[in-house]
Amino acid sequence: MPKKKSSKTKPLETYTEEQEREILKHIEKNIGEVNGVFTQKEYEDIKVNIHIVSPTPERRFYTLVTVGMGAHIMNVPEHLKEEKLERAELVICLPPSWKIDGDEPEHFWPLNLLNHLAHLPISENAWLGWGHTIEYNNPFADNTELSAAMIVNCDFGEESHICKINDDDEVNFYQILPIYNSELEFKSLHGAKTLLNMWEDFSSVVDIDRRPFIREDFRNIIDSFADHSWKIEAKELDISDINASNHISAYLRWNIEHNFITDDFAEFFDDDIKQILSGKYDIRKFFINQLGGELTKDILTEEGQAFAEFYYDFYCPPPSYPSDVDKMAEAYFGTEKYNCDEFADEAYLFVPFNDDYISAMYRFIDHAYSDFCYYQEHGKLPGEE
Repeated sequence: MPKKKSSKTKPLETYTEEQEREILKHIEKNIGEVNGVFTQKEYEDIKVNIHIVSPTPERRFYTLVTVGMGAHIMNVPEHLKEEKLERAELVICLPPSWKIDGDEPEHFWPLNLLNHLAHLPISENAWLGWGHTIEYNNPFADNTELSAAMIVNCDFGEESHICKINDDDEVNFYQILPIYNSELEFKSLHGAKTLLNMWEDFSSVVDIDRRPFIREDFRNIIDSFADHSWKIEAKELDISDINASNHISAYLRWNIEHNFITDDFAEFFDDDIKQILSGKYDIRKFFINQLGGELTKDILTEEGQAFAEFYYDFYCPPPSYPSDVDKMAEAYFGTEKYNCDEFADEAYLFVPFNDDYISAMYRFIDHAYSDFCYYQEHGKLPGEE
């Protein structure tokens, strides 16, 4: 994103000596001892230097911290004025093996990223805060596919989040997380909080080789066996792994019976489907072995896909299929047992998979499909004004 040139008559925005002293004290206290500084040689609008905190036995990573960005008052929306979000400094953490003074792009891009983000609120007359993402279209360097940045709270404890620079002003310290394009798209759809909840083994230290937590084809995936089976092992639940596919298989069978699967799918798996409907083939085994444990939109008709987008959404408020799965489990076990320690908040995995299970889930799905049809015709749900 190109910078807009400042007017030559515009004064340089800087902290007062006292304010900068408070910022440096905050860094030393909450982040670590500063061992060096990347000094900006030419200043434009604001004076931003990047301070270096070297690895220690307790914190085995480099930390780069901007000092100067918060001298500028960002253009925060009016309804957030009372939150004191107008000032910010940025932090990024790098592994101890990083060539912190390397001149090559694969080593220098975090500094460029911090510098660009520090000037962005001025060049765009905007603001940066928690959950914001910035797209860069291309990877930051040739040795990584990371190509965007997300802003979260500074990962050094709650006291590190805010530095008071006088009685009235405070500066927010934010962490920069480099992310992949798929994660950026997912966040745009579902929000930063949901993306962070998907972030397994979260670490704020940059890992240029980490696997994406959101697949490139995530928009095509409705649900997967793997998204549920890991809970059985992680929580040491006393049930078979196949139970992780119960609710997905019930939904798949409903679509098969209502002809919401494509002709190609129906033709290719014709024998399997006949055996499933006759009760000779456990649809859960079909789902895992033949479909790789993934329910995807591309096996559904146009109407089937539209209904799935309407109903089978983990990130929309109830009623939704995932919430109905939990509701059925609570009705089956009763509220007290549903919340028992044995189930570890995963009661839906313990409901026996049989004809009664299928019938119970069908009642929920049928009701949702009726609402879907009403919505398609009237543009609102039944009961909405």
